[in-house]
Amino acid sequence: MNNLANRSMCAILLVVTAGCSNNMTKEDWGSTIGSVGGAVLGAAVAGGKNRWLGAAIGGAAGYFAGKMIGRHLDEQDREALAAETVTALDEQSAGTSTWNSSRTNASAEIKTGEITYKSEPKEVKRLAAVEAVPTIKLENKEYQTTSALRVRAGPGTRYSTITTLKPGDVVNSAGRTDNGWLMLAKQNVTVGYVHANYVKPYTAVEQAQAQGIDLDSVDVKTVEKQEAFAGIDLDAIETTSSTVTAQAGCRDVQISVKTDKGVENENTQACQQADGVWELG
Repeated sequence: MNNLANRSMCAILLVVTAGCSNNMTKEDWGSTIGSVGGAVLGAAVAGGKNRWLGAAIGGAAGYFAGKMIGRHLDEQDREALAAETVTALDEQSAGTSTWNSSRTNASAEIKTGEITYKSEPKEVKRLAAVEAVPTIKLENKEYQTTSALRVRAGPGTRYSTITTLKPGDVVNSAGRTDNGWLMLAKQNVTVGYVHANYVKPYTAVEQAQAQGIDLDSVDVKTVEKQEAFAGIDLDAIETTSSTVTAQAGCRDVQISVKTDKGVENENTQACQQADGVWELG
């Protein structure tokens, strides 16, 4: 990113801080739970060079930008590796994933350990018509519906319908219940639940490719999304708060990056922040 104007045009990268915060107050939690940044996709040219891609990839972007392990990667490769790392961290089980640059000879292997959870009571704001749940596993993800879908007042088909979603709607999930339902949020307020079987992860890059957008364009572009819940006016609907047991995950991460300069290895830990975003140590 070459100047302030470019950064402001494509900004959504989240700022990374050092380490995991396990001491969030109720006030902190209330202002962050359910807030999920929409992915913005863009490319820009400064002086005809340095094309780059920006996306909401959490604290991983700052981690690779500030660590020795990323010193031989250019900015575009660092962001691509960060995005792949976040994808690996979102997997529920331990595993190994690989990344290969589409532009250079750089590649990487990312190994993630099993997730261990820490539980803490937190206050969550919700629509009054939406049921409280006792426990959630934090996440901060966008999903796209794969079919027409009912948004339920609770995590099960026995609950009443709050609203409906169209195929292709993009929703924000702040947490996942023990029985596989996603707690959907709008502007920090829980608006209902859908089962995870009827959505797929939303990826801005894949959406741009499906729309035929040239990722190397000189124009900054925002990927158009079919946003859900546009008809819900939170100012006109009664809301309330409840306390849930929130489970935030931590896991060990081993990263090996190979470039023309050699191989670099890093062992670290990733933990979820209060809004569900993964933060590398």
